[in-house]
Amino acid sequence: MNKGFVKNIINLMISNLISLMISVLSSFITPVILGHDGYGYYKIFSLYTTYVPLLHIGFIDGILIRNAGKRLEDISFKKFRTYTLFLLIFELFLSIVMSIFACLINIPQINREIIIAIAIYSFLLNALTYFQFFSKCIMRFSELASIARLQSFINLFFLLLALYLYKFTAFNVNVTYYMFYMNFAVFILLCYYLVRYKKIILGERKTMASQFKNIRVFFRVGFAIMISYQITMVMVNADNQFISMFFKVSEYGKYAFAYSLAALLLTVFNAVSSVMLPYMKKAGKSAVVSNHDSNMAVMNAIVFFVIASYYPIAWIVNNFIASYSESVQYLSIVFPGVGITCIVQSYIFNDYIMAKKIKDFCYISLANLVFDFAVYYVGFRLSHSTLKIALLSIPLLMIWYLTLEWFMNAESGVKFIKNFYYLMIMAFAFIVISHISNIWISLIAYVITYAAVTLAFYFKTFKTIILNL
Repeated sequence: MNKGFVKNIINLMISNLISLMISVLSSFITPVILGHDGYGYYKIFSLYTTYVPLLHIGFIDGILIRNAGKRLEDISFKKFRTYTLFLLIFELFLSIVMSIFACLINIPQINREIIIAIAIYSFLLNALTYFQFFSKCIMRFSELASIARLQSFINLFFLLLALYLYKFTAFNVNVTYYMFYMNFAVFILLCYYLVRYKKIILGERKTMASQFKNIRVFFRVGFAIMISYQITMVMVNADNQFISMFFKVSEYGKYAFAYSLAALLLTVFNAVSSVMLPYMKKAGKSAVVSNHDSNMAVMNAIVFFVIASYYPIAWIVNNFIASYSESVQYLSIVFPGVGITCIVQSYIFNDYIMAKKIKDFCYISLANLVFDFAVYYVGFRLSHSTLKIALLSIPLLMIWYLTLEWFMNAESGVKFIKNFYYLMIMAFAFIVISHISNIWISLIAYVITYAAVTLAFYFKTFKTIILNL
């Protein structure tokens, strides 16, 4: 295993763990400050910000795919200055159109504020993502880690400020405050990149007309990846999205609280996703295919180890945030579901990019998404229960995982059956064990089950990995 790869993953994981701790703190404090309705609106805003990358229409992904692994001295600054100018104008135009649309349509004021906040956020975030992807292209992962830490501390400052204002002043801390600080945090990070990478902003540039062909290629190459990634995000949020559409804001707020706690797993595994593609490209397709089984074994084992964090989180909610104790019933279901999506998002998605099968990933995921929403709708009509919608998400996510791996097996012969059985056994074992009434007995039972199942499935795999280190 490449030492630089491990070092960069560890560095990014440390940054993401800091972000995780602050996110955990926010997950406990924010619902108390905003209340059920306010928190529901805040989570609606947060939910729709996940779709903001759609507004660069794949351009930024195309930049990454075409330039990943390059050295800074290999970059044509004149060309990149043109790409930067194009992206900033393009995103600003879309944000202005969205804001005007929000002002013209007849909707409640809170919904108007949310749309305008998303419009501003889309410009700032896509501009920031462009510079972060440029940093990935030249493999400056330590810089990405430093920026992630900075963002965490900015979020911590605004969170503590919200808590102070809520506890000790008459200031009304509402969803508008939270939308402002999320935009402002991204703006601060963007300012850093504008100074850091001024070489691809200021100076002589190629004409837009001369770079039209390259810009078109970036859109063409990146569009399928962008759509596939967004479909992945919709798949990750499918049950969350469905409940936000068909249930009351207060009911959605309870489910969203549980989901936000489980989604903290994604924060940790973003480190793997950020580093994976450039190193996969360096290793080569044949190495990626031959190591697929062992890599997936490691991913599975790590995910279900981290899932044990459910227990301290559930204990904290039950003992310190009694108003959200109803959300704990969702946690045991949502946690393994998010674990499955971590595996797909962090490894399988990049696997399809490496195999140049991203369109197939898109088609498979889209078919699964349509099927999921049909099943959720039938479940809703029969039960009108958020808990049953949550339960349906687990087998549906497993079907998604299975169909993606099945296709790769047919295309390149990767092994997947053992990993799928492990995932299925551990997911359902966790759901059953987590319903033991004594939380600490439940934790001990899960740890024993995890150790026994993991050793039974992966003893030889881990022994080989350790001997080869």
